[in-house]
Amino acid sequence: MARRLLLILTFAGLSLGLQGQASDAPAKRAALASAILPGAGQFINHQAWKAPIAWGIMAGAGYLLYTNQTTLNRLSTAIDLRYDGDPTTVDEFDGRFTDSQLFTLKNETRRSRDYAVLGVGGAYLFQVLDAYASGFLVEFDVSPTLTGSLSPAVEPLAPLGAKLTFAWP
Repeated sequence: MARRLLLILTFAGLSLGLQGQASDAPAKRAALASAILPGAGQFINHQAWKAPIAWGIMAGAGYLLYTNQTTLNRLSTAIDLRYDGDPTTVDEFDGRFTDSQLFTLKNETRRSRDYAVLGVGGAYLFQVLDAYASGFLVEFDVSPTLTGSLSPAVEPLAPLGAKLTFAWP
């Protein structure tokens, strides 16, 4: 019951947050969609080409997480087999690594696994942030009337310089 109430309050808070300014609505909607389903915010922003990039980064980090966790499990099993007290059990690394080398490998693999977790989380947050930032640019005016001018500029500390100016008429 408490979980349902928490879920209802969470979605109520999110829906109230979407009722802000009119210019914030597309950005918040895209960020919420990307938070629920990675890549969905990019589709909402009409930037579908970004979604496979986000999926690929998350899949790559997820694959590193999977392989490091699998290796960590194998090393933990090998250490447990070496110290189980039964001389008939042999681990898969017997004769290849000493006990101290196994412990070192386990610590290095655990560290790599933890970095992979950060990578998955960072990729997830990055794609949500990308959807949020792009949501502000969905209605951005990129008309052909955009003009630019380049002119020389002289500053006291820089004798040579240039000034680039963009304007909408």
